[in-house]
Order: sequence, then C-alpha cells, then structure tokens
Amino acid sequence: MPPVIALLPTIAAIAGLAGTGVGLGLELSNQPGSPKPVTPAAPTPAQNAATQLQQKALISQQVPNVISQTSGLANPEYAAEIAKLLSGTAGQPGSTGAAQQAIAAAFGLPPTAFGGGGATPTAKFTPAGAAPNTSAAADPTSPVSLSEFVKQFI
Repeated sequence: MPPVIALLPTIAAIAGLAGTGVGLGLELSNQPGSPKPVTPAAPTPAQNAATQLQQKALISQQVPNVISQTSGLANPEYAAEIAKLLSGTAGQPGSTGAAQQAIAAAFGLPPTAFGGGGATPTAKFTPAGAAPNTSAAADPTSPVSLSEFVKQFI
C-alpha cells in the first residue's frame, strides 16, 4: 500500500485536469454561432467599366512584349491569352473582352474580329456532299461534292 499512497497526489492532479477540460469543452460548446458572412454588393455598371478599362490598360502594356517574343506571327487569340496571363488579369471577370479590345487595336483588326460582334462571314461554308448551290452565281460545271468554300479556290 505505501506505493499507492505516494501516487495519490498525482492521481488527484490528473482527475482535476480532466474536470477542467470537460468544463472548458462545455463552456465553449454553449457559445453562440459565428456570425454569417456579409455578401458584398454587386458592382455597378460604372465600376465594371472602370475595371475593364484598367484591365485593358494592363493587357495593352503586355501586348508589345507578346508580339515581339513571337515575332508577330502568333495567332491574335494566343497573344490575347498570353497578355492576360502576363498582366495578371486572367480569370477575372471582363478580362477576355479587355484582351480582345487590346489585341484588336494592336493588330489593326476590327472590333468584331473575335466573333462577339455579329460580323457576317465573307465566305459561306457548305459541307461537301450537301445540297448543291442553285444560285445564279453557282458554277454548273464544278462537281456537286465540292463545297462553296473549296470552289472559290478553283
């Protein structure tokens, strides 16, 4: 029994710590819930326009670098994507439109060059084997299986 008597203060200390831990756990579990996050207000059209102008300025700074690094031979859409990455605007709302405007200005392209402006194509493509073109401009001597797009090069 004497060794057990020597351990009594240690056993009492462990029991006291366990009681304190349970008390703290119950106290913390009765706390009110965390506050709900406040959703930010949607940006106004003026803020959207200002953001797009800022993005266009950032992207426009990178366009000459992209053109010079690719010797000017890169596809304009590729140049737009790389300029967005270099300017740090990739993935931000409106950055695609800003990049397209900057690239169109740099390459001297019309604003509708990226397909968003409703531009009508200059050559109509008809898949091979489709119904023949019966317009007066159609060449009656050309084979029916060729498309109008291919016929323009013959």
